[in-house]
Amino acid sequence: SSGINAEYGAIAAAYMAYHYHIDTVSTDPEGFWLFYNKPYIRITPYLVGIIGGWFYWAWGDVIVKNINSTPKHIRVILAVPVWIIACTVEYAVVYGVYPDFQLTIKQQEVPRVDGITYQSLARIGWALALITQVILCQCSLGGFINSLLSWKGWLVLSRLTYSVYLIHIGLLGILHLQIRGAFFLQPAFQMAAFYLGVLCMSYLYGAVLYLLVELPVAKLERILYHKKS
Repeated sequence: SSGINAEYGAIAAAYMAYHYHIDTVSTDPEGFWLFYNKPYIRITPYLVGIIGGWFYWAWGDVIVKNINSTPKHIRVILAVPVWIIACTVEYAVVYGVYPDFQLTIKQQEVPRVDGITYQSLARIGWALALITQVILCQCSLGGFINSLLSWKGWLVLSRLTYSVYLIHIGLLGILHLQIRGAFFLQPAFQMAAFYLGVLCMSYLYGAVLYLLVELPVAKLERILYHKKS
């Protein structure tokens, strides 16, 4: 059912991008409310994650066993192309809209097919690439990338990700409402300072939210489950 719902989400995104003329780099508030706020559009990466988690839970041990019995050079030959494809998809999702962004700057029309394709496939493509990389790391096919991502220093930040996710949109809204003049993407230093400021503030307030809400609720949940068991 998760796969079917993900397909429905992609189809809904394609239809709305076509019907409401939403392109890849639209700054229209209507596009924001249609694509960012609606759960049936944004749920697709979560559904892909659920499917990926179930797949590894069901078949992970078998896959790891078969991989461990395969010669190392064969593992490298099989893993490298998959890593390249996954990274290429992620790069395309993030930077593939650059040509359309340039058209927008020049006040030229962005092809509608670009908006329909991007809005319907970008979320699923990103999630599939990411879950593929996670499974590769879990199957000991991550190499130095797995070592980097397994660094214990990420543990603290990883616990704050959901709280930061909830905080950052409201924080961005407040900051944008307080801007009294035109804000430009250039010079790059100004944008970097803005980004780093929002990042640090998001993690600061995210840590407060985690300590006051998420952590106590998680501990309460453990107590309740422990009593039931």
